Amino acid sequence: MSVRSPPIPRLTIIIPVRNRQELGERALRSAAAQSVSQTEIVVVDDGSEPPFEIPSDLRSNESIRLLRQPANLGAASARNTGIGSAGADWIAFLDSDDYWLPGTLAPRLESAEVDFAIDRNPLAVHAAGFILESSIAKRLETRIPRESGDPLDFASACWFAPGSTLLARKEAFDCIGPYDVELRRLEDLDWFLRLALHGGSLKVWSRPAAVIADESQFPGVHLTQAIARLNRKYFAEGSPHRLSGELARRLRAYLNIERAAFCLTQGRWLGLLFYLGWSFGQVPRTTLHLSRFWRFEAPPPDIGPAGDVGERKR
Repeated sequence: MSVRSPPIPRLTIIIPVRNRQELGERALRSAAAQSVSQTEIVVVDDGSEPPFEIPSDLRSNESIRLLRQPANLGAASARNTGIGSAGADWIAFLDSDDYWLPGTLAPRLESAEVDFAIDRNPLAVHAAGFILESSIAKRLETRIPRESGDPLDFASACWFAPGSTLLARKEAFDCIGPYDVELRRLEDLDWFLRLALHGGSLKVWSRPAAVIADESQFPGVHLTQAIARLNRKYFAEGSPHRLSGELARRLRAYLNIERAAFCLTQGRWLGLLFYLGWSFGQVPRTTLHLSRFWRFEAPPPDIGPAGDVGERKR
């Protein structure tokens, strides 16, 4: 008697988590509640202490798998682990402190599948609008990112919440390579800059799909090490990725914005003014950001002031 093989999943959802049991459960539930057939969810525990556990009511869900990293290796490593175990051709990402709005995954995936059926381009990746919970301004902002295929844009920011709205073909990671595990910050900026330099592009589903936590607290050493790594990769003599001209100026200017933002979280006002001034000197402009990367919309009525989904969407 032959044994039937399990069906090949249509989509793999990857959720990296580190020491966020309650928030990780919220993210997992928002993914499990999406109405997409043939989906697998891969939760990658990046050395949580205590270890992350699948909530008891979801342990019987055979579409959910829990993988454990041997130590805290960072988000880039956790995403790579999830990608390596993915059984589907399409991959979606969701950070553990964010969550998806109900009913938003199916139309995003269908739109991406239709686009791929037309142009067969694995380097066309897909994002969506998102609702940002600003920890500094204490308000919600709905942002609809701009589509782009211009490397200058990808050297200027990571404006489209890739940790929680990205949909990509697994082939894209075969072409571009994995996330850089030496980066504990800015790993998304690096991967998408490489994507753009290989001719990739970003397409956008123009409605909000996720609520994103504005994470303003992180170890300063992670940013320092990441910028040093990016300097070696993109500016050092002899590097195969070395940038020049406007691309180099854009990336340097953006890295100074990241430095300034960290100074803001630490209350280091002189450092804030210094790095902002340096950035404006590298790329003169009239706005803080290096380009107009999104448009703003009012938050949906079912999102409360603290970012909670209203009763109709519970």
